[in-house]
Amino acid sequence: MNKLTTDVPLEDYECEVFHRWLESKGYPHCHIANESRSGGRNAVIRGAKLKRMGQSSGVWDYEVYIPAKGITGSVDSYQQVRIEMKRKKGGTVSQAQRSWGRIYEKAGIPCRICKGADEAIKFIDEIIKEIEG
Repeated sequence: MNKLTTDVPLEDYECEVFHRWLESKGYPHCHIANESRSGGRNAVIRGAKLKRMGQSSGVWDYEVYIPAKGITGSVDSYQQVRIEMKRKKGGTVSQAQRSWGRIYEKAGIPCRICKGADEAIKFIDEIIKEIEG
């Protein structure tokens, strides 16, 4: 392993940390498995099949739903949030990811490219504060 890999956790690790946090809070969420299709013949075949089924390059990593509670304390609605996870250091944003970010913004969906799980958690906390007013 190179120094960057050992000193800075991989994006996969950051995603696992973020997922565990979302689960602990009970927030409905989904990780969009849209990673690279590298990894041999079977991965390439699977990637081609997913593309035929509608997989789109650049779709962001997480779709998260933050509950908005009404006066009675029950969940009245949800605020969808989109997150593209990157490593704390390194990682590049593709043109396709930038395009999807503009789509989310035009749709009124709060979205952010986050460098690590800590940044993603902070973003969710910001959304919660906005919802609670």
